[in-house]
Amino acid sequence: MSVILNIKDLSGGYQEDVDILMGVSMDVQKGEAVGILGLNGSGKSTLGKAIMNMIPIRYGEVFFEGNNVSSLTTSQLSHCGISIMQQGGKVFKTLSVWDNLQLALSKQPKETLDRLKSIIPILQRPKRQLQRLMADKLSGGLKHQLSLAMTLSTNPRLVILDEPSAGLSPIAVQELYEILHDVRETFGITIILIEQNIASAIEFCDRLFLMEQGELKIQLDPNDKEQIDNIFFR
Repeated sequence: MSVILNIKDLSGGYQEDVDILMGVSMDVQKGEAVGILGLNGSGKSTLGKAIMNMIPIRYGEVFFEGNNVSSLTTSQLSHCGISIMQQGGKVFKTLSVWDNLQLALSKQPKETLDRLKSIIPILQRPKRQLQRLMADKLSGGLKHQLSLAMTLSTNPRLVILDEPSAGLSPIAVQELYEILHDVRETFGITIILIEQNIASAIEFCDRLFLMEQGELKIQLDPNDKEQIDNIFFR
């Protein structure tokens, strides 16, 4: 496999003079799923936002497919092939499900919606129903499905998922991860999974990192049950 994302010594935070990330470095291989685990406040979500240039970065660089993208805006990064699904499943609550999709798909070919329909259940409903169904009336699970569809609408090659299971019922989490497995299989997308749901991350990811106080402390093998148990369950 080839490296699709290379992060070098990334430091920064939500304020210009306060670092939450402390020199994070990481390579992500094309086609793999890499999980970032850690407690609240450890810097997991901050790392995702930093990659997308959504917060101030003081030091370090981000390379995507060999190109330095550190200075690109979030919108420019999206056009380059990186998307983020933000925590809570961000959608436009005052719009219908259909209008949310149309905004996300604006300049994409019809085939993009067809591909998304093949794996995301909410999109398989009749168009008239989606036009009447308001986004703020969706359950948590369905809202996350819509948010995922919007995230994938630009046909990204790398997707950052920020706490996708947060606030969802166990059944909704299971349904969402079944969809994510289909996304990997169908699209071959590289995924960075930022997650507190350890069991889901272990089952989904090829590699895991434990993040503490803004640093990637330990790389974990999801198949090493003894190592996982020692760190998280003892």
